[in-house]
Order: sequence, then structure tokens, then C-alpha cells
Amino acid sequence: MLGRILIIGLVVIVGLWLIRKAISNRGREAEPGGDSRRGHQAKLIACAHCHARLPATDAVWKDGQAYCSMTHRHLGPKG
Repeated sequence: MLGRILIIGLVVIVGLWLIRKAISNRGREAEPGGDSRRGHQAKLIACAHCHARLPATDAVWKDGQAYCSMTHRHLGPKG
């Protein structure tokens, strides 16, 4: 009886872990320029406003352009 409870508990824990991992990976796939695989360097891009270089995964995106912050996103590209 105790062995059966332990096996069911283990199956539930593994199932919840797999669901959590699948949900977190789904969000990474939607990031432009993002690389969801560990051990790979993120592609560096320039902010459309101040031209600071930052990883594409950390950028704030609007209309296909990357920005280093929400403030620069609101200010838009610098001419």
C-alpha cells in the first residue's frame, strides 16, 4: 500500500515538473532573435534609440525594432 502511494506521488511530481518546463519553454520560442537552448550566447543587437548593445533576449520590441528600455521604446528610433 505504501509503495503504491509513493509511486503515484512520484508520477504526479514528475508530471508537474514536465508541465512547468513545457510552459516556460513556450514563452522563449516567441521571442524574436531568442535562443532557448542553454550554453549558447545570445545575439547582440543595438537599441534603435541610443544604439546601446544588448542581448536580443533582453530587448523590448516594438514594430520589429529593439529597444534597451521601455522609455526608449516610447521615445522611438533616434534619427
